[in-house]
Amino acid sequence: MLRDHEWDYRLGGWGGIAKRHPLQHRPVLFVHGNTRDASDWDESGKSVKQRFLDAGYSMQELWAVSYNGHSTKDLSPPSQCVTDAQMNVPDVADFVEAVVEYTGAAKVDIIAHSLGVVLARQMMTERPQLSRRVERFVAIAGPNHGTTVCRRAWLIWLIGWNDFMGCDEVAPGSVWLRSLNGAFGDRETRGPTRYMTIYDGTGTDRFYLSWLFFLPVGDQDSPALQGAENHKLPGLTHDELRLHPTATSLYLEFVQHNNTRSP
Repeated sequence: MLRDHEWDYRLGGWGGIAKRHPLQHRPVLFVHGNTRDASDWDESGKSVKQRFLDAGYSMQELWAVSYNGHSTKDLSPPSQCVTDAQMNVPDVADFVEAVVEYTGAAKVDIIAHSLGVVLARQMMTERPQLSRRVERFVAIAGPNHGTTVCRRAWLIWLIGWNDFMGCDEVAPGSVWLRSLNGAFGDRETRGPTRYMTIYDGTGTDRFYLSWLFFLPVGDQDSPALQGAENHKLPGLTHDELRLHPTATSLYLEFVQHNNTRSP
């Protein structure tokens, strides 16, 4: 049983049929964003899980984790984000290790959204043995170069200085992001893993704006990664980038490429 490293919750999620059940595809691991949980990938009427099942995947090949205990998306803003990103990295790593061990797969694919993108990328930095297992990585609307809406100076009036500490790591220019990306972007992608990013690029996604409070911030291309296959889907919101049929078709096709049974 996997437990949350920060809160000692039992990690939630879904996936699997039976240990070492036969595989026809590389397992796909879904990682949600901040304040959310694994249910993001199985929402009624717009289920990403169902989309993959319809494409021929089995439940042994589809996995999602709730790395921060449970979703806080329905709580008031001051109660939503009371953790930091780094504390959740070991939970993502434990999840990946558990899926690899349970399935016996040589390779897996990761599809991550929002904060989950940088958590999974940091996991690959800290655990090179797991990084080598990741064949394809889909980064949806991730704060790879930061988001100005997470600067405390913008948020103190709405949420409070101490309650939004989780944003510090993903503010533009943060020490955490500089370490993750490398001084010249040389660590943004790690071979031989193939990377795809999906993002809006116009400011429709409220986390990556060109302007904030009438000041230029230039975050619209923050989710792009050097060395990745970068795709803009202009006009889609933060959650639509994860759920919209155009987006899901794009990343489903990406992970399906050369996706045959792992030995």
